[in-house]
Amino acid sequence: MNVLILTGKFGFGHTSAANSIKEKILLENPDYNVQIIDFIEYLFPLISKVIYGTFNFLVNKCCMLYNFLNKIGSKNSNAPLKSFIVEKIDRLLLENKIDMVISVFPVCSQYISAYKKMRNSNVILNTCVTDVDVHEEWISDETNLYFVACEKTKNNLIDKGVTENKIIISGIPVKQNFKFEKEVKNKHNILIMGGGLGLIPSIDEFLSDLDETENFTINVIVGNNQKMYDKLSNKYKNINVIGFTNEVYKYMREADLIVTKAGGVTMFEAIVSETPIFVIKPFLKQELGNALYIEDNKIGEVVWEKNSSISASIINLINDNNKRLEMISNMKKIKESFEDISFTTFSKGGEL
Repeated sequence: MNVLILTGKFGFGHTSAANSIKEKILLENPDYNVQIIDFIEYLFPLISKVIYGTFNFLVNKCCMLYNFLNKIGSKNSNAPLKSFIVEKIDRLLLENKIDMVISVFPVCSQYISAYKKMRNSNVILNTCVTDVDVHEEWISDETNLYFVACEKTKNNLIDKGVTENKIIISGIPVKQNFKFEKEVKNKHNILIMGGGLGLIPSIDEFLSDLDETENFTINVIVGNNQKMYDKLSNKYKNINVIGFTNEVYKYMREADLIVTKAGGVTMFEAIVSETPIFVIKPFLKQELGNALYIEDNKIGEVVWEKNSSISASIINLINDNNKRLEMISNMKKIKESFEDISFTTFSKGGEL
């Protein structure tokens, strides 16, 4: 079988999910041919850097404008299927003899769905939703199956008109390396992450305090944010600053607590690795639902107020072994709710 996974580099989460799906498919079906394509770069090679640059600017500097545009975009989910786009999708699918498309970004699902209608194509389209909350842009008429994070996401899709037998609760996909049981020790190892863009709200407000706290081991992963790396790497005596790495699982394995933004993939990496989560002031629209999920399921804490003492809250949580053990127990329950079904199990298409 030839499988095509479509993603977009809007942050690192979608690409990470795509790589995790590929890993799982090849683990179960080593004879399959699996490709990952940046669909935005493929369709719009001349302006893809501008598209991604604009996204990064909005997320970093104009988050309120980003949330506003995101809200508008979620209500206008029709992909503009121009003739040159149809021809490009033709070449991509037909020349590679693609049997199944797996989308981890909503625009990709919209384009492939519109293409299937126009060409009367029977290529299978499965969509993996990478956040807890799901907006209309994720929904496309020609999607065969939706793989979702949790029961809340499933119910949200049903409320929006998707039939229940098209929805599988799989959790947001993470790499196999994150799948281990947490060994709880009386130690103080903190992992701080800001996603692929290295976005860590209010970082200067709490790192100094943590740096002065005795017996803490602190690793800060800033991803591709070189400016943040240069700023932090020589500033603190007891904090280890890491740039982009493919070995996040190693740091998460040792961590008693992860301090992070409320990205869907990072959240489920923490759940699968049984690492309690501390989220600082979520501000992106799609991450607000993830933060509420963390609170509702008691798998971490969320700081919502700007004037809250972040360092004190982190120290209180990491010193409360009983509370963290309860969070780990709740994470185990979430993992047990996942349906152990391959992304390619229903390779003939149709509904469950």
